[in-house]
Amino acid sequence: MAQRAALCLSLLTAVLSALFTALLLGCGKPALDSTASSSAGGKSAVEVKIGEASRQFLTIEPVGASSSSGARTYFGRTAFRPKALSAVTAPFAGRVAEVLVEPGQRVRAGAALFALESADVLQVRANLEQARLKLRLTEEVLARQSEMAKRGVGLEVERFEAEMKAREAGSELKRAERNAALAGPGEGTRVEVRSPTEGIVVAVKVTRGATVQPGGEPLVEIGNLGGLWVVGDVPENEIGLVAKATKAEVQISALDVTLAGRVAGVAPRSDAETRRTPFYVELERAPAELRAGLLVRVSVFAPGGQGEIWLPVTAVLLKEGGKRFVYVENELGKFVPREIEVTDERGGRVRVVRGLQPGERAVMRGALLVDREAEQLL
Repeated sequence: MAQRAALCLSLLTAVLSALFTALLLGCGKPALDSTASSSAGGKSAVEVKIGEASRQFLTIEPVGASSSSGARTYFGRTAFRPKALSAVTAPFAGRVAEVLVEPGQRVRAGAALFALESADVLQVRANLEQARLKLRLTEEVLARQSEMAKRGVGLEVERFEAEMKAREAGSELKRAERNAALAGPGEGTRVEVRSPTEGIVVAVKVTRGATVQPGGEPLVEIGNLGGLWVVGDVPENEIGLVAKATKAEVQISALDVTLAGRVAGVAPRSDAETRRTPFYVELERAPAELRAGLLVRVSVFAPGGQGEIWLPVTAVLLKEGGKRFVYVENELGKFVPREIEVTDERGGRVRVVRGLQPGERAVMRGALLVDREAEQLL
């Protein structure tokens, strides 16, 4: 009997000891900051409360519906517009006697670029002198026939014939003058080919002693510095984005400047090897030191639709097999995960098409502090 009582007392002592230990462990464990609440679909969503010490690392802002635009950046180069380039060819067949300019040299309209020795020039100048002489003679004949007709001693048919010859001589002189204008002033076989516009010499493709023909390859190229623009390259799958862009920014590291501009157009053809398409940006203001061939970075801004919601990618968490979530602050100051659907990623921002409403407060930065189980930032 005494042994049975001792055994019961031992069992009771063990049970009480276990209960006491459990109570001690329970009292020593800190309370969780998370509670469960029902969400759409019957699943429970975790409401996370963040202490004031940790909230300073979060950026919480209301979600706004706006027409905010996203930016994409591409590499490009400065170049002369086609209408800003002047190609100078040889007006006559001959031999290059002298090259008078160098690449990079600034020239005025009418400045001599190179000189030719040409037998054709001699013939053109001779034809001009002959045309002048012929016109003078025919005008003298016409004056004499007109005077005789007034006195009644001349025939009208002779006066009319003299008038026709004078008109013909005048037309020949005009043609000779147009041809001689290509040769410019001077005598003999030498002709100086001059710049048609003010600008900078882009290229010189002729050397002294070379034989040239009229209508051949350009021998000198002149660029108008006021006609510089930017040529960028965009991948084929982003052509639509650039085509809708309204403004652009051009960063030129060599000059340490950023210039405003607008997208003037997109080329109608892509490069068959690189699968990239040129697009063109007009600059609002070009600095005096700007020149062709500089490497640039072009940021284009495409407008968003009215009422669209855009979030920074730092606000979006990728978890649970690829689902996208943001943390929304409720009226109690707690954060609830919200699944969203996004499209269009532009310049570090994504467009939200489902899951958020304007005015809701979302964690824009520091979402990983709220949910450490996120697989990665978007």
